Amino acid sequence: MKQEERNLPLSTVAMVFGALSIPLAFAIHLVSLAFVLGVLALAFGLWGDRTRSAHLLRYTEASVGRARKGWKMGAIGTGCSVVMWILWSSNALL
Repeated sequence: MKQEERNLPLSTVAMVFGALSIPLAFAIHLVSLAFVLGVLALAFGLWGDRTRSAHLLRYTEASVGRARKGWKMGAIGTGCSVVMWILWSSNALL
C-alpha cells in the first residue's frame, strides 16, 4: 500500500516569515519585528525538519524545499536584524 504525500507542516509559514525578515531588518523601527520573524522562521524550519525525519510519513519535495528556504532566509534575516540593531543602537547610522 502506497502512502500519500502530504505537505510539511508550517513550511509555507517558515518561508514567508524568512522572506519578510530580510527587508524588515533594514527598516529603522522594524528591526525587532524582523528579528522575531527570523527566529520564528528558524524555529519552524527546524521543527519541520525534525518532523520530517521523526515520522515515516512522506512529504512533498516542494514543501521540504520551502521549509529549507525559509530556514535559510530566516538565518539571513536574523543576522541582518542583529547587525542593524547594533548599528542603530550605537548611533552609527545617524
